[in-house]
Amino acid sequence: MSSNEEILRSTPRILIFTGDGKGKTTAALGMVLRACGHAMRCLVIHFIKSEGVAGEYRALRALSGVEVLVTGCGFVPPPGSYDWEKHRAAARRGWELLEERVAASPYDLIVLDEILGAVKQGLIDLPTLCTWLDQRKAGEVIVLTGRDAPQELIERADTVSEIKMIKHAYMQGQPARQGVEF
Repeated sequence: MSSNEEILRSTPRILIFTGDGKGKTTAALGMVLRACGHAMRCLVIHFIKSEGVAGEYRALRALSGVEVLVTGCGFVPPPGSYDWEKHRAAARRGWELLEERVAASPYDLIVLDEILGAVKQGLIDLPTLCTWLDQRKAGEVIVLTGRDAPQELIERADTVSEIKMIKHAYMQGQPARQGVEF
């Protein structure tokens, strides 16, 4: 291992893909693809999205060294709504699975998809996430996605990219398209 590689692996890395534009999850999954090309072990947990017809789930599960957990229930209603507690329980289950998997087996890349939305909507506790990030091991790469990244997370991150929506087909009345949005 070169001295540069030693330096890179001596600390964890935290990346955030945030903003109102399309492509945050896509960017994170591109990192999974890149990591797979280097035989790295990857864990992907979707905190809000639900299991369904999304093509990325089938593709990710076909990759060697990638574990995918879909724990969300879909679009989250406002707190106090009938189904809100169901969404909170699902997010907490995702958090429990994260802790179990990371304790049981090391991963090189961990993607917490839509964790920022889960935090914003009160499904995941921000101080708990911050503490978890502060305890990451050297060499781990953590990717957080979702809208409205809080300042506490931005300060902890090494790289933050904001994906800004300029125009979206949905705003023009076009429905979600297989292979593009799901």
